[in-house]
Amino acid sequence: MKFFKIRYAFVLTLGFLLVSHSIYAQNPSQIDILTTDQGLTFRDITSITQDKNEAMWFGTDLGLVRYDGYNFKVYNSDKTNPFYIEEELITGEIVIDDSADALWYMANEKLFKLQLSTDTVTAYNSSQNIKGKVLRLLKDMNGGIWIMTDDFLNAKNGNAKQYLQKLTNGTFKVKASIPRSKYAYSRLIINKKGHVLWSSPLGSLKFDTNGILLETYQISSYSWHGSELNFTVSYYDSNNTHYFFPQKERGVSIFNETDLTSKRVFESENQFYYAIEDHQKHIWFAGNKELYRMSPDGEFTDYTEQLKSRFEYSKINYLFIDANKLLWVATDNGLFKIRIGEELFIPLFKLNNDGWGNTMRGIFEDANGTIFAKCESQNRLIYKTISGTIDSLNIKLDNLSLEALKYTANFYALDATKQNVFTLGESLLKINLKEGTTKSYNEFSPNVTFKGQNPLIKLWDGKLLFGQSLFRLVLFDPETETSELVFKDSKIKTDIADFRYFKESKTDSIFWIGTQNDGLLKVHLSGRVEKIYNTDSEPNISRNFILVIEEEPNGSLWVGTYGGGLNHISADGKTVKIYTKSHGLTDENIVGILTDDENSLWISTYNGLSHFEKNSERFQNFYTEDGLTHYEFNYTSFFKDSKGNFYFGGMNGLNKFKPNEVLKHSEPPKLRLLGVSGYNSKNKTRFKTDYSQTEFTEVNVSPYDQYFEINWTMPSYFQNQKNTYITKLEGFEDRWFYQGNVASIRYNQLPAGDYVLKVKGKDSRGNVSPSILSIPFKVQQIFYKKWWFIMLVILAIIGIIYAIFRYRLQQALAMERLRTKISSDLHDDVGSLLSGLAMQTELMEINASAADKSKLQKIAGISRNAISQMRDLVWSIDSRRGTTTDLIERMQELAEELLLPKSITFQINSTSIKFPNRKLAVQVKQNIFLIYKEAVTNILRHSDANTVDITIRNYNKNCEFIIKDNGNKKKSYKSTGLGLSNMQFRAEAINSTVTFNKDNGFSIHLNLPFNL
Repeated sequence: MKFFKIRYAFVLTLGFLLVSHSIYAQNPSQIDILTTDQGLTFRDITSITQDKNEAMWFGTDLGLVRYDGYNFKVYNSDKTNPFYIEEELITGEIVIDDSADALWYMANEKLFKLQLSTDTVTAYNSSQNIKGKVLRLLKDMNGGIWIMTDDFLNAKNGNAKQYLQKLTNGTFKVKASIPRSKYAYSRLIINKKGHVLWSSPLGSLKFDTNGILLETYQISSYSWHGSELNFTVSYYDSNNTHYFFPQKERGVSIFNETDLTSKRVFESENQFYYAIEDHQKHIWFAGNKELYRMSPDGEFTDYTEQLKSRFEYSKINYLFIDANKLLWVATDNGLFKIRIGEELFIPLFKLNNDGWGNTMRGIFEDANGTIFAKCESQNRLIYKTISGTIDSLNIKLDNLSLEALKYTANFYALDATKQNVFTLGESLLKINLKEGTTKSYNEFSPNVTFKGQNPLIKLWDGKLLFGQSLFRLVLFDPETETSELVFKDSKIKTDIADFRYFKESKTDSIFWIGTQNDGLLKVHLSGRVEKIYNTDSEPNISRNFILVIEEEPNGSLWVGTYGGGLNHISADGKTVKIYTKSHGLTDENIVGILTDDENSLWISTYNGLSHFEKNSERFQNFYTEDGLTHYEFNYTSFFKDSKGNFYFGGMNGLNKFKPNEVLKHSEPPKLRLLGVSGYNSKNKTRFKTDYSQTEFTEVNVSPYDQYFEINWTMPSYFQNQKNTYITKLEGFEDRWFYQGNVASIRYNQLPAGDYVLKVKGKDSRGNVSPSILSIPFKVQQIFYKKWWFIMLVILAIIGIIYAIFRYRLQQALAMERLRTKISSDLHDDVGSLLSGLAMQTELMEINASAADKSKLQKIAGISRNAISQMRDLVWSIDSRRGTTTDLIERMQELAEELLLPKSITFQINSTSIKFPNRKLAVQVKQNIFLIYKEAVTNILRHSDANTVDITIRNYNKNCEFIIKDNGNKKKSYKSTGLGLSNMQFRAEAINSTVTFNKDNGFSIHLNLPFNL
């Protein structure tokens, strides 16, 4: 593992004086870069500006570039580019006109205005009274647009001029003009009073906001190829101090516009061309390659070498400070981004070289306030006194014993006087911090290991606790120099070793042991293990490799692991919560934890320093770009001194700071919506809507959008690859999802409905955006699921059903009319004919012979029978008498006609009928009646019964129709079997069943699947 392997062999060739000197070396500035390696489309950046939505704009030789932190939008003269512009060679300044929502730029010495919301370009030329080529562009304090033009190519020999023009009502009016010099050098700047300073080869001319000439200055002059020029590059700071950069003397000077005198403020062989003031009143000066910063008290700091160490460049083209106070340095090979801020961390014991330097371990403070730390790479104790003296302590040991301290002596415990410190080498060692003299307690050699770490702590009672296993744990009293084992006569069967960290609990006689393989042990000083937390315990921790422990006043624990992140064990020991990189922790190897006065944690890791706010569970992270001496911190290398200073040591020195001073420089970032893109399966086209410059209300998603993607940004451009996001889709998701550095999210065919995408962001330091980005959008319902379509379908179905019903009703009515007509015709015509036939036969019978009378009687009987059969048929098909009551009445009539003449009594029991007035279907009425008639006929023909009972009994969902007589078969009975078969056939026709019973007479049971 990293903390017990030999990291490297470090050779000091210049002695410790070099180390002492390196301690005063300046902490590297906070510099980030943006080059073609990071996606920049063209390396030579000539100008920079920023719009109101905080998107960056770069001018290049190959067009305009808009940058939102993730995407580059390029405007050039490629006609296949949807963002086509006529000219792409950006030759000067670019400025944002917020009032017009436009960007002004000069391309190929022509003036253009780009409308940001529509990407339309307007060219300005002689039609707007522009005099020749446009060389300079300026926006004044009131938003007015000024240009400096040159008609050298259009004017006759000797008459060429340069013009100062201001945009007024859509036209550029000439405010001043001067003869054009042989060299067209020029600059336009504005001072804090709103005056425009025109630097020209003929001198510097100052105008008011109306273009009236106020002053002409001859600030400095120089000879250039035989010509005497008065051109001077100037700059005004926030106090309206006039700085200028003389071509002849070089360096930086100040010009007094009142008495027309000047004074030097910085002697340099470099020629400067640009200057800008930051929010801390520092002024940055840039030459061809050089970058200097002047503090408010006039001290200059050279940043040139720090720039060159990041990438090679040959010229600085522009300086710009964005809305987040980030300094952009445009060069011919990319961009530098310099975070402007106070030094958050004070370096201590640091070597001024890249990579590993002085690797630091145990840190402590003596009685005089001197800070000591072990430099592992040099195998010595380095210290810094209150007065600032830095030196190393000469420990008086032989070389072999001294070498034993290199990897074992990483924990230090002071005695009561704080004049001596104890550590573990070959054995327990006491070091005098003033003289370096030592005393060894060799009897403790068995308690020390050379294969790993040797934890050592001082308990509240002044005793020292150390040892490499439970059976070797020793309590040593420095005052009496006596010792005792913690586990005396222990009943523990298995010893536990490879300890990494000790922490005394606030609970009396309890201490915690962090181990390499066995997790976390809760141990009582009486010699018993009270609790073990490991990956298999309940509750379990994330890793068994424990590097650091911090206890809360309530008894809960913060446990730092190797590779398992940060674990929090509740005071009752029943729950464990684990924090990892997905929660915002900078790394999952935790090597140090300190608690500040706000009860927040400071956590050192193998990849930066994390601040953890317990209430909000928010992490804020710091890296080398924030001023840390190295990104990788060391185990056993953290300390809080008596003055409240925190120290965290790593691979190159210590980082000293006060927590409240570090946190006050953090500013929360903002979140902005960029656009929505996707693919429409109906049109088979991709779409993209840009919301970076247009007002956003709601995203409408078509049901044919196979997918759509929402893009956002956080215009915090420093180390923006470390920005992280979490999202939640309200209406679809019930929790937040970690998106990492990806500033977009894609959804595929969401169900129709209203949603709100919530986005939270953290910048590279872990600062959380102050507000949540809420993006409402509506997924449209596909047409066949919309209410109006469903209603149309329902209405159509209802219409079809109604049409069918009407058709069937008309058919039924027609059928009823037909039946009524047939029944009427049969009754009136056929019935009359049969009745007439019967009567004529009977009349003929009077005068007929005896032989003919029997024949005529037979014909009359057949006629009468035909009339009866026809009457029953007519009744069954007549729709005018179709209710249940009509059926019962007809059954009564039939029984009276057939049974009573044969002296057979009958009884119809219909008291259980539920629906006497229900209209029966013709087929049902006909088949029930014909079954009944067949039954009565069979009784007359084949039974000697004298009583018939007809019963209609309704049940829950069915009806039973029973016809029962009390007779037996006649002896002369011969049956063809067709009567009963006909009954079964008719029953099946109406989905019913019929059964026959011959016990105690004969009965017919008709079971109907409905009630009567």
